Amino acid sequence: MEEKIKELSEKIIRLLKEKKIQEVKEIIDDIYPTELAELTDYLPLEQTIEIFKLIKDDEKIAELLSELNSELQSNIMDALGKEKASDILEEMDTDEAADFLGEITPEESRELLDLMPKEEAEEIKELLKYEENTAGSIMNNEFVALHEDLSAEEAINKIRELSPEAEMVYYVYIVDKREKLIGVISLRDLIMANPKAKISEFMEEDVVSVLDTEDQETAARIIADYDFLALPVTNKKGTLLGIITVDDIIDVLQEEVTEDIHKMVGSSEVYEDKLIKASPLTRAKARFPWLLVCMAGEILSGSVIKLHSDTLQTVMAMAFFIPIIMAMGGNVGAQSSTIAVRGLATGQLKIDELWHNIWTETKVGSLIGIVVGIIIALVALVWQDDFVLGLVIGLSLCLTMITAATIGTLLPLIFTKIKIDPAISAGPFITTIVDVGSLLIYFSLGTFLFKWFSG
Repeated sequence: MEEKIKELSEKIIRLLKEKKIQEVKEIIDDIYPTELAELTDYLPLEQTIEIFKLIKDDEKIAELLSELNSELQSNIMDALGKEKASDILEEMDTDEAADFLGEITPEESRELLDLMPKEEAEEIKELLKYEENTAGSIMNNEFVALHEDLSAEEAINKIRELSPEAEMVYYVYIVDKREKLIGVISLRDLIMANPKAKISEFMEEDVVSVLDTEDQETAARIIADYDFLALPVTNKKGTLLGIITVDDIIDVLQEEVTEDIHKMVGSSEVYEDKLIKASPLTRAKARFPWLLVCMAGEILSGSVIKLHSDTLQTVMAMAFFIPIIMAMGGNVGAQSSTIAVRGLATGQLKIDELWHNIWTETKVGSLIGIVVGIIIALVALVWQDDFVLGLVIGLSLCLTMITAATIGTLLPLIFTKIKIDPAISAGPFITTIVDVGSLLIYFSLGTFLFKWFSG
């Protein structure tokens, strides 16, 4: 697929240079929006803009723009001019238009909104009021809502009238006279119903919805749990404000995962695909602070080794197993942390079950530690022919595994409790703490046991 896109980009560049505009138009007419997004990775900005200038259908431009990143969207809109940009915004879904306007300067945003029809501009302004990453900020206020006193036949006629403006009509939401959400009907049930029956008679009254001020991850979790195609959004009074569709949720999940991964590697200020395309200096600046955390941790680890240098000089073979102790502890800590962070993100791990979760992971660490500890003890015994050394290494690795599993689960839960994003607890924090802890366990046990048996 990548090769095909690359070849297509080369073909488009050649056709543009040869001024074969009609052939370029035919290619763009047949291309999927997602393919165009991939294509722009291989096209210079000037030629990407040239392609969009060839498209006369504003709805087509809006559809294609929806797949591009915000920076590229802004460059294209600037090149097309404000009048054209406002026409394109009219064709966009309101949530996508709000996303775009939220990325540009307030002055530019106001200017574009002033050029739009008043009613559509007001709808977008309502979405712009919401804080980023809330359910309200990603909802679409183009939906089908009907009043409860309509018959099935009247409802279907009303849908025919409203559906061109709606993003999705798989669900029909029922509201009372105060626009409060009181029910939902699937389009299938509506079609199959008695034409004369009131929709209030067969609507589903137990409607699952999300508050407009709740986190977008809550909406994502509900849609995933219930397998909805769309989720209604209400305010605290129960008034229906909009819907969040499953395609918006896929985007949310992708953004959240990308954000968490960037935080784990210390690039929390660089999201989406910006890090991979950033300059070497930008990449280095994003990662450098966290590497300093690691370096400080390793200096502590070195201090632990120096503190027990007498033991090392007495039993030189202990040095052979330091990498194993540190690496295995770090790996278990990272595994436990990853499970905890993901569990918190998906809602499977509840903060009020703190001690139960820690105890469970401690038992997991104990089981792994016992098995691995016995194996490494036997390896040390056979390799170095030293029973005490085997005992020290086996016990140390076992205790390190237990400690690492506990810390790997404990830190994300504590950070969540004190309102710090748990994603930042992974990587450097876990590695540093486990490295220092594992060496303290190893050398303390070694010092004690060698003195005990030699005494």
